[in-house]
Amino acid sequence: MNVAGIVLAGGLSSRMGRDKAQLLLAEQTLLTRNVALLSTLKLSDVFVSGQYKDFQCIEDVNPLLGPIGGLDACVNTLFSEYDALFVIPVDMPLLGLEECQFLLNAFATYPQGVFYAQATFPMILPLTKQLKEYLTEALASPHNRQRSLYRLLKILKLQPINVQAENSHRFQNSNTPQEWTDCLATYHALPK
Repeated sequence: MNVAGIVLAGGLSSRMGRDKAQLLLAEQTLLTRNVALLSTLKLSDVFVSGQYKDFQCIEDVNPLLGPIGGLDACVNTLFSEYDALFVIPVDMPLLGLEECQFLLNAFATYPQGVFYAQATFPMILPLTKQLKEYLTEALASPHNRQRSLYRLLKILKLQPINVQAENSHRFQNSNTPQEWTDCLATYHALPK
């Protein structure tokens, strides 16, 4: 199966107050870290949703529409060349190879797509006509709730996968300075 990795990094980072992709963890930007993480999975290619020098990028056509806008740009660009997208956000700094590999293995069992039940990301989305139609409809809607990731998961009937409680910290987001501080504290407390 031809699966492309996607790091969603095209948002405005307005709650953080600075570009989340450029935050440093262990002397590496979150963008570099997450592209490297997906590259270890033996996916067909890895792309960045957003505009960053030195990466294979897919520009968000609608950067004000959040992750759904980035997904739409990626789906439209990659639809004819790939079978599925393995999608992670740039602002999930504690996500590890083990969680990603487990999800990729689960996708072999659940080809309708998979995600972790405790978080919307990471997710694997098959590139289907239904996905394209859903994104077109969601982006055309004037209602924010139509552009919800939870709605996408429900409408497309992606399979939720449970994560072990001891690994739940891996799905921490860093949307605000306080969340970033919390993630850094968790990272430094992890066994090395």
